[in-house]
Amino acid sequence: MAFGDRVKTLRKERAMTQEDLAGRSGLALATIQRAERGERLSADTIASLAAAFDLHATDLTSSEQAQDDQPYLPLETIRSGRQLVGLIGRSESLDFGFVELSDLGQAELVEQLQAWCSPLGPSRIPAGAVGQVKLELEALQLLNAMTKHGLTVTGATFTVTAYEVDDDCGAGQPVLMGQCDYVCAVLRVGTRDELIDRAYVMDGLGKWENPGQEVVFPAQPDTLEDWLRDLGTA
Repeated sequence: MAFGDRVKTLRKERAMTQEDLAGRSGLALATIQRAERGERLSADTIASLAAAFDLHATDLTSSEQAQDDQPYLPLETIRSGRQLVGLIGRSESLDFGFVELSDLGQAELVEQLQAWCSPLGPSRIPAGAVGQVKLELEALQLLNAMTKHGLTVTGATFTVTAYEVDDDCGAGQPVLMGQCDYVCAVLRVGTRDELIDRAYVMDGLGKWENPGQEVVFPAQPDTLEDWLRDLGTA
């Protein structure tokens, strides 16, 4: 669970509205909304939020701190067939994932979506308007079926620079032989209660591959000593 989701979950568990949490923490409503969107907050703000939940600041942030500091690709909700067709039409590879499912009907739809996304690339898009609209309607029909079964689809693309390197199978000095760029499509299937708004894509890259500027590299987290010093307790 990401930080923003944790704040939202804690608030709902305590039957609090965003306005209630703002009043209890002494923070502005806009700050509460920023927190639930997962935006980076100051140490004082996090301390105020934690106090409103009767928690220590490190208890509020530590559950997913390691993951939240990993590079990630922001994802947007795919609501239209044109969005999905455009995403697969400009991509050459697919990074696909989904949350834990408890329904075989949902699993079948997830499998259909993954299969539908092949092949990738511009050749998938028909040249004529009629063919393109048919493809977009097909994609929309699949997305609507997933929505009816409580599933949400998010996605984005990012550029990858792949280097051709000769390192004698790791035994020699690496020598750059060439490089090329390709576009990777990222799709994640979540649920109404577990929307996936970011993808940790670095693990899917090869040793000699680097992501483009679409991937966000968060600032390194404060250490526990930094937290305590900021809170005036060190």
